[in-house]
Amino acid sequence: MNTPLLRSFGRRKARKLRAQSQKAYDDILPLVRIDLEKKIFENDPSEVWLEIGFGGGEHLLAQLAKNPSISMVGCEPFKNGVAKLLAHLAPPDYTRVRVWPDDVRFLLEGIPPAYFTRIFILFPDPWPKKRHSHRRLIAPEFMEKVLSTLKEGGLLYVASDDVSYVEQIQEVLYRHPSLVCEEGPPSSDPLTWSAAPEGWFSTRYEEKALTHHKPCAYMVFRTKG
Repeated sequence: MNTPLLRSFGRRKARKLRAQSQKAYDDILPLVRIDLEKKIFENDPSEVWLEIGFGGGEHLLAQLAKNPSISMVGCEPFKNGVAKLLAHLAPPDYTRVRVWPDDVRFLLEGIPPAYFTRIFILFPDPWPKKRHSHRRLIAPEFMEKVLSTLKEGGLLYVASDDVSYVEQIQEVLYRHPSLVCEEGPPSSDPLTWSAAPEGWFSTRYEEKALTHHKPCAYMVFRTKG
């Protein structure tokens, strides 16, 4: 008997969706939702990027606008966030975007090896209480599954504003034998954290942290050849 997965995220849904958001969810999600029984993209794009936990979709939409030749897969179990992204997609985006509105770990089971060129894990739920820290997404077992879907020479972007989570991320990824850290602070001490790398697109969680004068740690890794 399989052991149920511990949830690595918080709420599935907050307030009731407004009529426009509900319509976007009902009408557009079926057009872009991933069906693991079928190819993710029928047109076989040259580059596919993955964002795990896209929140309201700000970063994903910015990447689409900046990089017209790529396609993106977005994972987000929070219904209100999914609806927000869908409401901002234009019809030309429907062939470039695929959405997984559920736990990303179920998606990864159906992804071919070395499929993504870039993967973004930006400000994942930090689970700051010690008794909940085992729910954090960035842990060795999960990252092995993630990295198996990243192409040779592919990039992994990670960011967090939680000191203890940054320490865990560094323990898991800085020492990983198949990764090279191209950008990132030398320690979990916020005094060593630098500003976001050039060209970095922010998320609403990042903006919230910066508004409250919380430093953020930004890390970029490349898979070894």
